[in-house]
Order: sequence, then C-alpha cells, then structure tokens
Amino acid sequence: MRLLTSSVGIVLAVAMTVLALAPAARAMEGNGGVLVVGDSLEELTSPHLQSLLPGVSLTINAVGGSNSYEIFDLFQESYAPSDSVIVFDAGTNDNPAYPEILAENLHKVAATVGDRCMVVPTIHGYTVNGINNRGKNRVVHEFAASRPGTQTPDWATTVNQNPSLLEPDNLHPNPEGDEVRAQLIAAGISGCLSGAPTGLTGAIPGGGAPEPEPSLSAEAEAPRPETEHLRLVDRVASRRAQLISALTGGFARGAATFAALSELLR
Repeated sequence: MRLLTSSVGIVLAVAMTVLALAPAARAMEGNGGVLVVGDSLEELTSPHLQSLLPGVSLTINAVGGSNSYEIFDLFQESYAPSDSVIVFDAGTNDNPAYPEILAENLHKVAATVGDRCMVVPTIHGYTVNGINNRGKNRVVHEFAASRPGTQTPDWATTVNQNPSLLEPDNLHPNPEGDEVRAQLIAAGISGCLSGAPTGLTGAIPGGGAPEPEPSLSAEAEAPRPETEHLRLVDRVASRRAQLISALTGGFARGAATFAALSELLR
C-alpha cells in the first residue's frame, strides 16, 4: 500500500513541476485562490491540502453529511472573485436514484464562476435500493467534458481498486486513504492552476487509463443507512418528479380534449 501512496505522490510532483515551469494554457481568472467545499470526506481530506500545496491560498468550507444542495450553499457562503479554482466535492450524500441533483448544482456553480477552473472528484457512495453511483459519476464526466480544463480526481476507481483505503463503513477514507485522496485532489488543483487540459487524476501512473465511467458494482458499495437527512432529500426529489409528471399529463390531456372538440366542431 505504500507503493500506491508514493505513486500518487509522483502524480502530484509532476503536476507541481508543471505549475512551476510551464505557462498557463488558459488565462486564469481570479488571483490564484482556491475554494474547497464538501462533506465529511472533504473534512478528512482538507487538513492535508496546505502541506501539499505550499504557497496556495486555500479557503475550506466542509460540513459532514451535506448533500449537493447544502454544499452549493457552502459555496455561496465562501466564494470570492479572487478564487481561481473551485473544488466542488459533492454527491456522496445524494440519493443515487437522482443524479440530476448533482448535475443541477454543478451547473449552478459553473454559472456563477464563469471560466474559472473546477475540480470535481468522482464518487464512491452508498447503494440505495440496488442503485449504485454510476449515474452520479456519469454526471461528473459529462460535466467535465462540457467545461475545458475541469479536473476529476478519480476517487471512485481508486477505492474500487484499493478498498483497504476505506474505513469499515466502506464510505469514509481511513488515515492512509485521507492522504491518498488529498494527493488526488491536490493534483487536480495543480492541474487547474497550471492550465492543464480536462482530465482524470488517476490513482496509479502506468496502470492504464481509468475507465470513463467507474465500473462500481452494487456489491462493491455499502448499503445506505436510514437517516432523516437522506429521507428528506428523497422526498424533495420524488416530489419534483411527481410534479413534472403531473404537468406533463395535464398538457397531454388538454391537447387530447382540444383535438376532440375541434373534431366535433367541424
């Protein structure tokens, strides 16, 4: 396992060398500041970031148990025009049946920050009713593809291939996992600051390109515990789907009625 950690260290070292020596490929907005927002995984990751990114101005706002809506609120609380990079570490606490929750909040951040670079890690989270996190990870990859320069530290593939980096709950990183995850995110931040092209920050250099969509099986993910917090997210998303369905049905019924009346009046 030491080999894994040192390999990720190589990724970070290369990224930092590029940052120091190469001119930025894109004009960088802001003054070089980095805003990091997230949940409990980011609470465990962020204490390592300053030592991995010496000289980089970091603002960290992470609250355990937060879903994507709440992490967007943390972003709104902390975002400043001086920020050049936004790490939006969200989605772990979203119900995987509703990946549109993560998509909506990613696009709201993007609409606010303009061309500023974003770091969006892939997600290893709980399976709910047999639904794993492929949908949420598809959202991450599609979002990155839509915004040149977006960095996606591949946490999902890393822990799928190296489950010993996780605590017994199969969700939170253990102390070694904290360090590996921090190195992945720091490499993503360095990629943003150096103007690197859009891409995954993989776990093991030379191990082959990561799959575009991490192939996490339902068995590889822990079942979700019952919490009031997640039940509320489920109810909000479910109610939204019901309203859309009702509106769609109403329009269809109205069109059918109008067609029938038109036929009678001919």
